[in-house]
Amino acid sequence: MKARVKWVDGKQFIGINERNSAVVMDSLKEAGGEGVGIKPTELLLISLAGCTAIDVISILAKKKQTVTSFSVEVEGTQRKDYPQAFEDIRIVYKLKGENLDIAAVHRAIELSETKYCSVRATLTGHPNITHTFEIEP
Repeated sequence: MKARVKWVDGKQFIGINERNSAVVMDSLKEAGGEGVGIKPTELLLISLAGCTAIDVISILAKKKQTVTSFSVEVEGTQRKDYPQAFEDIRIVYKLKGENLDIAAVHRAIELSETKYCSVRATLTGHPNITHTFEIEP
């Protein structure tokens, strides 16, 4: 899997995946950006919510649960000092459906959080991150 981030101007960047889908990232105006894109830290929370949402809805479908409305809300608290890493992240799953089985919902969330969600596994693990750089002529 590959992705790249291309600088647009100021503190605005475009993130692009291998399928050429894009997302605009920016800083808040008070931090020198235009405030028109998603902050990278917000994107991290969105990635976590999206990853677990896909898992949970897929597992519930396999369990023949009829979900009519589903959302995942994520709230993170960051450190005051740099690096402003997240200290706490809270996930709230909101579901509506026809006769949803509480045990099935609980198990779907548990499976996502402990087995399937790669974003969560990365956040709770310690990935090996390396870097190089190239100065182009």
